[in-house]
Order: sequence, then structure tokens, then C-alpha cells
Amino acid sequence: MNSQIQLIVPEWFVQDELQIVETIISKTSGTSGILIAGENFDASKHCNPTVRLYTIRLIEDKYELTKELDSFQFKTVGEAKLFCSKLPELNAIDLIMVMNKEEPVLTM
Repeated sequence: MNSQIQLIVPEWFVQDELQIVETIISKTSGTSGILIAGENFDASKHCNPTVRLYTIRLIEDKYELTKELDSFQFKTVGEAKLFCSKLPELNAIDLIMVMNKEEPVLTM
């Protein structure tokens, strides 16, 4: 996790009770990246735990969320957290498989 960045969190992000799991900044540009957010990781809602991916961009020395890329629902909080921990290391093929609801090559 990159804890040195300044991130502007929109009001809707807080209202939706999303939690920042990790931020990944592009090593090549340093001006863009991905924010991994968790929803219902405390299992307090009647919906499945969900991992949401957002693009972030550096705007005036602070990163801002620019759009949601995708979301993934899981049966348990443990599965969602395991996915979050493995996501930064997924290769392109595994990521495409996950995004298309196919069985990934690696075991989650």
C-alpha cells in the first residue's frame, strides 16, 4: 500500500461506506493508479462483500478518483480480502479471466 499519497475521497465514497483497501500508483507515470475499495467487509449489510476498482489521477498534487473500473462480489469477507491481497500480483491473463467471471488460472 502506498501510504504517502494524498487522496481526495468524495462524499459519496464515505456515504456508501466504502473502505480503502490499497492504492497502487503506476511506477512508470506516477500520475495515475488504481484504488482498491471494499464494501461490506464488516458483513454488517445484507449484501455480499464487494471489491471495487477505481482509477485515480494526480490533479494539483492530490490523487482523485476518476471512474469505477469494475466490481467483484464474493460469498465471504475472507474471499474478498484474499482477492484484494492477490490482485496487485495477478498477471493479465488471470485478471481477464476474473473480469469475465471465468475460473482464474491461480487459486484464490
